[in-house]
Amino acid sequence: VTIGLALLLALAPLGSAYVDGVLDDLIQEGHLRPAFLPSAIIIYILAVGPIINRMQDGVIKAFRSMVLVDDEQYERLVAEASRPNRIAEALAFGAGAAFGLWIGLSTFSGEGLFWLRICMGLLTCLMFGLLFWIIYGAIAGTRLTTELHRQPLQFDILDISPFEPIGRLSLVMSLVILGGVLIGLVLGLARDTIFDWRNWVLYLILALVSVVIFFLNMRDTHRVLSTEKKRELDAVQGHILHACRTLIQRLDAGEPAGDLGGEINALVTYEERLLAARTWPYNTTMLRTLLVSVIIPGGAAIVRVIFEN
Repeated sequence: VTIGLALLLALAPLGSAYVDGVLDDLIQEGHLRPAFLPSAIIIYILAVGPIINRMQDGVIKAFRSMVLVDDEQYERLVAEASRPNRIAEALAFGAGAAFGLWIGLSTFSGEGLFWLRICMGLLTCLMFGLLFWIIYGAIAGTRLTTELHRQPLQFDILDISPFEPIGRLSLVMSLVILGGVLIGLVLGLARDTIFDWRNWVLYLILALVSVVIFFLNMRDTHRVLSTEKKRELDAVQGHILHACRTLIQRLDAGEPAGDLGGEINALVTYEERLLAARTWPYNTTMLRTLLVSVIIPGGAAIVRVIFEN
């Protein structure tokens, strides 16, 4: 079904231009590539949707080992927190569709372009509707992780691997948005639009949204890990202080220190490990990937325009 729909979307601009009798002009004037932009974005969204769903299932499975409730209560919690708000989804899709319809109808102007304008209007309408719907879903999807973090959890602050699926999901969601931006810049920008400030403002807004989603989806994880890290540090620092005072008292009294020196060294080593413990479920590689992915779309578009010139 997806492949058939992808072929239909790809052929729609060509078919409408052929019916209007402007297919040759579309190819010669270099407007064929921008005509494929809405179809490419829609196909891209259909392709990445299952990937995000699988990664969300991975987060749910990872939390099952940490949440201290029975299986039935956990399934009920996930079902209630995952229940979509259909009204909000419809409003997000409708707002994007209205914006896309306005953009699409103004893309191709002139006489003899009736079917092409209708086709581009509908495709752009669907594209922006899906984009707004995905951005809303990415933000609303944090409700599930928020509810999971509110449950009684059991984990080791020195081993945050159960939280890493959240970091990977956040990275993939950000990369999905940036991937759409890359497709838009490569297919949509041309020599006569590369200096249009509106295109770059839209690119910067979407890039900012991707970064916000990356950290927004992990904020509760950071809160939980930071709280647990502080609790562990307070406890071990209290033991260090008590052991050091006991050692000083024994030395002042001329008593043998016993194993206090070794205990203090062990406690200090444990304190150092706690101080180095991460409170965000991402690593340097993830941040580097996100940063490079923010830069790549603009660089790819500029390189393509330079090559064409």
